[in-house]
Amino acid sequence: MIVISYNKNMTEPAERKKIYHKRLKSGLCPRCGGKVKKSSPYKTCDDCREFYRNYQSENSDAVQETRRERYELRKKKNLCPRCGVSVGKNSKTTLCSKCLKKQYNYNSGVKKPKKAKRK
Repeated sequence: MIVISYNKNMTEPAERKKIYHKRLKSGLCPRCGGKVKKSSPYKTCDDCREFYRNYQSENSDAVQETRRERYELRKKKNLCPRCGVSVGKNSKTTLCSKCLKKQYNYNSGVKKPKKAKRK
């Protein structure tokens, strides 16, 4: 088994990217350098996936709580709950015009026109 060590003192993104791609080509876990099962459809090893899955689930609760608090605070102050722009006291909706337009386009399936490619 080839294990490419990772120096934790390295801070250069280019170096980390090289190591990531080198490990990926070798069939190793790009995060830790451990062996990945050949039958696995994932790039990372089981240990890394389990660690990051637990880490994200723990943090997602805290993030959700702060977002909920921010939403409630903005609604009380009569601000748009998404972007924080003042909505106005006589407004019938809680969202500002920009966010309302985005939401309408998202719900109705209207997509932004793509830019023409240059030749």
